[in-house]
Amino acid sequence: MRFAFAFMCIALATPARAAPGPALTIDSHAFQLGGRPVFLIGVSLFDALGAVPPRDQDLDALNTWGVNLVRVWAHWHDPIYRPDGTLSPAGRTRLLDLAKRLESRGLILELVLLRPGQLPGQPFAVFSSEAARVSAVESMTSALRDFRAVLFDLFNEHDHPDGPISHRAARVLRDRVKAIDPGRLVTISSTEHHLVSATGEVGEAGAQNLREEVGVDRDAVGVDLVAVHLPRTLDWAAATSGRVRALRALLDRASRPVPIYLNEERRSERGQSLAADAYERAVTEARAGGAAGWVFHTAAGFELAKKPFLDALSPDERAGLGRLKTR
Repeated sequence: MRFAFAFMCIALATPARAAPGPALTIDSHAFQLGGRPVFLIGVSLFDALGAVPPRDQDLDALNTWGVNLVRVWAHWHDPIYRPDGTLSPAGRTRLLDLAKRLESRGLILELVLLRPGQLPGQPFAVFSSEAARVSAVESMTSALRDFRAVLFDLFNEHDHPDGPISHRAARVLRDRVKAIDPGRLVTISSTEHHLVSATGEVGEAGAQNLREEVGVDRDAVGVDLVAVHLPRTLDWAAATSGRVRALRALLDRASRPVPIYLNEERRSERGQSLAADAYERAVTEARAGGAAGWVFHTAAGFELAKKPFLDALSPDERAGLGRLKTR
């Protein structure tokens, strides 16, 4: 009786989590949020899980621009996991706090679980072994199981020379996620020429890579959507529609009508700023070509400990974000 009474007191003292928000799902080529069609418009906020989180006014500003997703890395500067793959106490707290803050604003979280180069001897080594890397995927999947407006990028630019992962090895990560949370949407991103050439064509190698990402056999990743980083050529905005159509044609021929999601497009860089209307053109072209989502890529979210997101945006980036709401 004493034990039952004590347990009841603890339960009453611990506030229950509110009912989960609308779930992010897929219907053929498109995303749905809470059962309604939605075109994803995201913003890069890579450092949002670092020691200095984004301010409330940074997140609130995204709503005013019509942004409905933020793309965040689990290991940008300060990883949220430890060498054995478990979440650090601070990392777990930051992850759950951010998920709650985004959910309360109706914002979707795209979490980049892994980056190239995290194994021993590689440039961003954090894990003690490949098994620890798999454990990290399991830890993050379990921690976020109650949050349904979350999308996983298993491995950012998985073909990057810093420490690539094969499609077959990526399938292990995908299967671990699905074993814990069958409904979680997963993808895997790639470098700019992995799928599409600079001229906008999907050659033989690109077509093979695409088949191995969307395929369902044991050597394929089995993604729920294609996350492509298109070539960052000077004509990137105007060329978006044609590039997406080329991918869509191959997917349709393969009878895999999964969404195409452009989650890391060209961004403004020092000495190479982009005109505000370039972003508007790019997202318009993405929708015309049949993409299901597009991310405003920016370095403004790279160093939140040094400068808050809103303060780090350039005038052209602010103007470009202001044009997105009408798209």
